[in-house]
Amino acid sequence: MSTTQIIQLAERLPLLERLDVINALYASLKRELTQKISLSSVNDEEAFELITFDLGQEVLADRHEIYAERG
Repeated sequence: MSTTQIIQLAERLPLLERLDVINALYASLKRELTQKISLSSVNDEEAFELITFDLGQEVLADRHEIYAERG
């Protein structure tokens, strides 16, 4: 059955049944997208290495002071 035929069939259904079809489609899409997002987020997260270094003295960074210098 083609998409056009399915839509025509759905248009002939009573309003509440059409809403049920929409809710079922929405739930199906939501499940599928949730699975794809959870799988892709696992693959996107790569470990990184933190490299520390010494500036020779302790540096206190005040956020407000840093941004105030920018104007």
